[in-house]
Amino acid sequence: MAEEGYVVRIRGLPWSCSVDTVQRFFSDIKIANNATSIHFTYTREGRPTGEAFVEVETEEDLKIAVKKDRETMGHRYVEIFKSNNVEMDWVMKHTGPNCPETTGDGLVRLRGLPFGCSKEEIVQFFSGLEIVPNGITLPVDIQGRSTGEAFVQFASQEIAEKALKKHKERIGHRYIEIFKSSRSEVCTQYEPQRKPMGMQRPGPYDRPSGGVATT
Repeated sequence: MAEEGYVVRIRGLPWSCSVDTVQRFFSDIKIANNATSIHFTYTREGRPTGEAFVEVETEEDLKIAVKKDRETMGHRYVEIFKSNNVEMDWVMKHTGPNCPETTGDGLVRLRGLPFGCSKEEIVQFFSGLEIVPNGITLPVDIQGRSTGEAFVQFASQEIAEKALKKHKERIGHRYIEIFKSSRSEVCTQYEPQRKPMGMQRPGPYDRPSGGVATT
């Protein structure tokens, strides 16, 4: 465990979230090296993704941090997962404005989906915009719960650009945030959770478990 470190991954952070906000949220645990061990992730446009990694000092701190899963930070509840240095380093290298990978593959990432949102509802949301077969991924956590996110691959980058214009439109009572994405980002969100997803009954827009993207 010493090599992997004691790391938690947070999803669903408020847009206004700062280092101080995270420190107050984890006021009952010891964060390693204080603010320098809180790592926010960003899109290639430099916008916050609503995620962060936090390094803590001990295994006990890690246990306490994970117990805060589904607690609220500001007006949003946050999801907290155990992570490690390997995952944190990989994600930090493959996200953000300086990431070398291009995004011209027609993929977008949705955030803020209502719980229970189906692939058919996503298709209706993007009515008129062609989604490739098996082009929708709904990640779940290790308990099989929805993360409130989705990845959608469109037939072309031009169509994906049109999809991005629906940023902040609503599905049900929730407004949906839409970002450019990439196959590597799908891997970080979807591949670790592939076993639980494989237990679900496949639908017409499910990805086959043997791959991440359809070409």
